[in-house]
Amino acid sequence: MNAPRPGWLPRFEEKIDKPENLDECWIWTGALDDSKYGKFRLPTGSVSGAHIISWELANERQVPAGWHVDHLCRVRQCVNPDHLEPVPASENTDRGTSFSAKNSRKTHCPRGHEYTDENIRWHNNRRECITCIRARDKERRDAKRQERVDNFGFEIE
Repeated sequence: MNAPRPGWLPRFEEKIDKPENLDECWIWTGALDDSKYGKFRLPTGSVSGAHIISWELANERQVPAGWHVDHLCRVRQCVNPDHLEPVPASENTDRGTSFSAKNSRKTHCPRGHEYTDENIRWHNNRRECITCIRARDKERRDAKRQERVDNFGFEIE
């Protein structure tokens, strides 16, 4: 049994540009936020993502709390429910093309050491390679030691 159609649905649907081929993106022509995602004001006064509303209407259920609706087509203005999939927030980030998404997919540091739980530390929300840190620290110690030899002609302990 289908849920009753909300009274605001015609106002929502008039903001969707549906192509003849319904497999293509349905472009939201209403308001957009700063990130170019469609926004829609519900009768309660709250504003929600047009893609979220579209998915929830098509699937007759709410997106699970803490999850995001991912655009499989990568078009932020698309509200075609077939192009949308609810996923955990971390998975949505990982699927993206942002700087953080690209970095989260990296498995090795720039010098080729593998990122493992044992070989990374977190500093200021960034992964750091412990092998590289140890090598850098050793280079600094060796340089200091050489500087003392150069200055005094022998090593001071």
